[in-house]
Amino acid sequence: MRAGLGLAALVVGLVSGAAGTLVHQRWWGLALALGAALATLAWLPAGGVRLAFAAGWCVPVLRGALERPGGGFLIGGDAVGWSFLAGSVVLLVAAVTTAATGRRTPGVDDRGRADDPGVRGLPS
Repeated sequence: MRAGLGLAALVVGLVSGAAGTLVHQRWWGLALALGAALATLAWLPAGGVRLAFAAGWCVPVLRGALERPGGGFLIGGDAVGWSFLAGSVVLLVAAVTTAATGRRTPGVDDRGRADDPGVRGLPS
């Protein structure tokens, strides 16, 4: 089930990244694309699912920044294009830095950390 969720997040990232690449030249498109991507990233559980979404988002953005066969670019070298690229980097960095927080460590139960004595250290 977890792999299916990761695959779905990757596909959603690919589609939304492609859509954002196509509409980022308008002010509302830039705000909508980056705002929706950051909101989705915050909503997804930390770990591989969040990383899959961010990687899927960055693939069409990177492709849009590369030169097309006709000689043009989908993401220009202007302030809007650089803002879109910077927002995509922020999205990827946020996903990478929070990827380890989704893992459970052995020896930790749901009541607290393994090294936290909590109330167990108090005499009864």
